[in-house]
Amino acid sequence: MKKLALSIVAMVASTGAGMAADCLDPFNQQACVTSVPEISALEGTAALAVVAAIVLLAWERRRKAA
Repeated sequence: MKKLALSIVAMVASTGAGMAADCLDPFNQQACVTSVPEISALEGTAALAVVAAIVLLAWERRRKAA
């Protein structure tokens, strides 16, 4: 199992390195632009509030069951 995990990690690392090499022009300058999706502060705060509410509801349910 350990060998399998190591081989998967090696495969992913080599694939990532190959993809990074594709973004270089002949002069080793960055040739392609990758966009990263942004998250606004409002969306991040709302997501944290939802996670906190779920955790609190689960905790309260467990507390009432005990």
